[in-house]
Amino acid sequence: MRTHIKRRDLIKGAAAFSMVIRPGRALAQMGDSTDVSAGLGPNSPLRPIFKAAVMRIPVLVPPSVDALESIRQRNAAAMLEAIERAMIGADRPRLLVFPVLPYTSTRRTLAGIPMSAVAVDLISEPFDQGVYGPIVAACRRYNCYVATSTQEKNPKLPGTYHHTGLLIGPEGLVLRSPKAQAYSAPDVTSLRDIVNEYTEIFGDDSIFPVVDTPIGKIGCLVEGEVEVMEAARFVASKGAEIIVHPSLESDDVPWSAIKQATAYQCHVFLLTGTVSRNIGVDGSGALWRGGASTIIGPDGAILASMGGQVEGIAIADIDLNTIEEARLKTRGATRPAGVLYKDMYRD
Repeated sequence: MRTHIKRRDLIKGAAAFSMVIRPGRALAQMGDSTDVSAGLGPNSPLRPIFKAAVMRIPVLVPPSVDALESIRQRNAAAMLEAIERAMIGADRPRLLVFPVLPYTSTRRTLAGIPMSAVAVDLISEPFDQGVYGPIVAACRRYNCYVATSTQEKNPKLPGTYHHTGLLIGPEGLVLRSPKAQAYSAPDVTSLRDIVNEYTEIFGDDSIFPVVDTPIGKIGCLVEGEVEVMEAARFVASKGAEIIVHPSLESDDVPWSAIKQATAYQCHVFLLTGTVSRNIGVDGSGALWRGGASTIIGPDGAILASMGGQVEGIAIADIDLNTIEEARLKTRGATRPAGVLYKDMYRD
């Protein structure tokens, strides 16, 4: 199914979180107990279709360290409101993808807020009792999964900070995927720079990890990591059927073409959530960002999209059975021949 969603209602301020845009025709809802994690293959049973949502939302920017906690609470409340709005009606999404850093924004450095003030410990502290506790509670309430990103401090590697992709579910923190490939803010440590130290502590599979969930095998790429085809191929080679992509996009990158090519060449569903605007607490600086929140199928088709001066939620069906169909259609033409490229990445 191809669903294109577009609506020209401009929402003012943080109230934009409350707008929900849905496809025109309703589709059957998958039961809460449905398990679609079985492997693909010609003899595999059909897997139920479920709904997924991608968010295009504004994020408030904390103006100072002193205001950080109050702004984080307001952003967290808006994020919860967006989840609640997505759950209105019978066809509730099982997977929701938010943009990057919805609690603190990508612009906290402009206010002189250091990474040490915003970073959270995802490793040694109880996840469901920290700042993301309300999100975990919402996931348990609706039996859903939420993808986003956060700034992370790493107690096992003191002095390092990550921009980390998250998958949150009823179980709590399901997946943490620190940014590995693309550089971010100056105080963010990329895994490419500490790969030996990181894998020695967390294991070889900790780079671009993939997790098996009741709704499928899921990996995560953060922001510009999608621009690197090898990153998506690596995640797909680990069995990922869905790649969640918390992002912030600009019009100087051909995001749609990149994401469609990635989904097509890797035969995965690629789900992107984007920031629509970064807003100051006084309403200043509310410039529209580029790109679009999108759901792209394993054949490269755009199933849902929301970009431009629009905010809200785009929803589409995820039918994991179509992954095998896409693979059979290309007959392996998109799979790289290792014998040709084995020397490509020699140091």
